[in-house]
Amino acid sequence: MSVFNLRQWHWLLLCLAIPVFIAACAVAPESVVQPVQSPNDDRAYRLLTLDNQMQVLLISDPDSPKAAASLDVNVGSGDNPQGRGGLAHFLEHMLFLGTDKYPDAAEYEEFVTEHGGNRNAYTSFEHTNYFFDIDAAYLDEALDRFAQFFISPRFDAEYVDREKNAVQAEYQMGLKSDPRRGLDVLQEVMNPEHPFSQFSVGSLDSLADRPRSTVRDELLAFYDKYYSANLMRLVVLGNESLDELQSLVVPMFSQVPNKNYQQQQIEAPLFSEGELPMLVQVKPQATLRQLQIMFPLADYRGDYDVKPVSYTHLRAHETNPCSSYAVFC
Repeated sequence: MSVFNLRQWHWLLLCLAIPVFIAACAVAPESVVQPVQSPNDDRAYRLLTLDNQMQVLLISDPDSPKAAASLDVNVGSGDNPQGRGGLAHFLEHMLFLGTDKYPDAAEYEEFVTEHGGNRNAYTSFEHTNYFFDIDAAYLDEALDRFAQFFISPRFDAEYVDREKNAVQAEYQMGLKSDPRRGLDVLQEVMNPEHPFSQFSVGSLDSLADRPRSTVRDELLAFYDKYYSANLMRLVVLGNESLDELQSLVVPMFSQVPNKNYQQQQIEAPLFSEGELPMLVQVKPQATLRQLQIMFPLADYRGDYDVKPVSYTHLRAHETNPCSSYAVFC
């Protein structure tokens, strides 16, 4: 589990990009929509919107020896309550540890690994993503276990201390990471009113119980507020037909509660007026010389069809590299 994307899962996460670009095309389950796809892609696709407003992309590949699923919740470290750095990440850890239907905390991991698969999750600023792959014949049983995390998780109190220590270990591991240290410096110099400036990984200090509130109580409140079906996007890949995948997925994931949560626009700018341009120098621990030119952009998500993020690398030379990066509001 990590607060960063896991590169070894790029083939699965690529599937996640599809609903981002075509979510506007999603329709009711009884209708069939064929997304635009490459002529070299012989898989079959279907977009659905369940009655609880969860958007789903089904992918049928009859020749695939593996099945896979990924569910993205449009909530992340940027939604942490003030002073509770790492709460979204901590919830990601706790979610895996048993449900009302499958109460054994180790059962999901054991089932997936015993049938040729892997599972993991990550938390980013705006998203928390859960995913697994498994031998294709076991997709239905794995999906049933997976769906329960978003229907009836237990968040057993007996695992709170263990998972707080797991989050602490990730935090300590990043202390000597130059990318992590660079991010920490950036967060220190930006507008403290913007949620991106807040501590995101979590530690024993930020997740400690308080006199009037335990971290588990706040975790439950966070889950109840944000883990709503209308903020979720699901991708399922299997070797069944699209009709078979739909008959499998719809009954399971239609049970996820829809709380109709509407996300709030971030009004605070990344940097306060008059602070830019700014020169920040960071001394790395590794032998490294690097120039990063960073500039804030307005929210680009409504312009996904013209791919404004593709323009972030503005200048490069083999012997004198200069990479440009964008930071988004």
